Amino acid sequence: MARYTDFDLNMIRHPLTGDVSLIDDVAAIKSSVKNIILTNFGERPFKPMFGSNIRAQLFEQATPFAALTLRESIKFALEKYEPRINILEVSVIDNADSNAYDVSIYFRIRYINTDVRLKIKLTRIR
Repeated sequence: MARYTDFDLNMIRHPLTGDVSLIDDVAAIKSSVKNIILTNFGERPFKPMFGSNIRAQLFEQATPFAALTLRESIKFALEKYEPRINILEVSVIDNADSNAYDVSIYFRIRYINTDVRLKIKLTRIR
C-alpha cells in the first residue's frame, strides 16, 4: 500500500476510470521536489514565498559562485517545504559552455527509508 500519493502532473488519464492518474511514493516525492525547485516566488496564490525562485538566478552568468547560490537556495526551499525528506546532498555544477546547471539532489524519504537521487538540468528559457 502506498504511503504517499499525488496527482500525475502530466495529466495522463487512467485507462479504466478516465480520471487523472495517480503517482505513488518515490514518484510522488520526486514530483514534489521538482515542483518546489522550479516554482518562482509569487506563483502560488496565498503563498508568495513558496518555492526556490531559482529561475531568477539563471540569467546570471554560470559561475562557481552562482552554482553555490543555487545550491543554497535549493536546500533552503526543500528543507522548508518538503518535510517528507531528509536531504543528504545537493550538488550544482555549472556548465558555462551552455550557460546551464546540472543539479543532483540526493535525499532519503522518511517513513519508507528509501534513498533517491534526482537529476535536473536547469537552463534559461529565453
